[in-house]
Amino acid sequence: MSRLQRALGWALALCCSAGLTCARADSGLLTDLESSHIKIATGFTGQHVFVFGSTPRSGDIVIRVTSPDESVALSRKARVGPFWLKRGKLLVEHVPGLDYLLSNRALNEIADRSVLERHGLTFHSTLAAAQIVGEPADGYQDWQAALERLKRKQGLFRKLEGSVRIDAGQLFSANFPLPATLPIGRYQLDIYSFRNGTLKAHRTSTLQVDEVGIERWLSHVALRHSVAFGVLFTLLALALGLTLSVLLRRGRGRRL
Repeated sequence: MSRLQRALGWALALCCSAGLTCARADSGLLTDLESSHIKIATGFTGQHVFVFGSTPRSGDIVIRVTSPDESVALSRKARVGPFWLKRGKLLVEHVPGLDYLLSNRALNEIADRSVLERHGLTFHSTLAAAQIVGEPADGYQDWQAALERLKRKQGLFRKLEGSVRIDAGQLFSANFPLPATLPIGRYQLDIYSFRNGTLKAHRTSTLQVDEVGIERWLSHVALRHSVAFGVLFTLLALALGLTLSVLLRRGRGRRL
């Protein structure tokens, strides 16, 4: 049995257990995740997330996946003589580390842009909540567009239109990839049910992303004891360099 078949079976079971029928109100939107926890260890190369569910009536499904907020440093290149140098750094806070928009068809076909913006389903509305530290420097009037371009280039802001599959008009599923460089923390999955361009139901799920093993320990030490971690890392690098130097000298002496 395929993953999709299992998911649709689970969705049907959820509907039956909740006593839902096709005549019930749209507030009966049900969703679930195949796994609600991602563990990052050595060799992690990314992972697919499988979300599925059901809605009492046919329509469109939009899923927004966001990671915890972070601060992003922007800089622009300026020509200084024959060289191009980075100038005018800008720090932007309250920016989602990752923001995915999944849908069963093009978003502009599901609802008007004003409706999508009202519910935070555009990158423009996402960045509207971001805040810059201090006043923007010259040339940074378009910092929101620059930040969106940066996030898209890194693969952290993505539109996955057509990635949501709808079967029998009421059962939906989506299988989307998360990159190897995904941010750590609690992710929020907002599932929206639209019909005729109007939002009919909204439900939220969470996905926890954690480091495990040595990665978790190193991350904890680096965050809680940054100075000690920096000193220790420098000493280890020096020790490794000295050890390699001694071994290389011994190898040369033996060949002579």
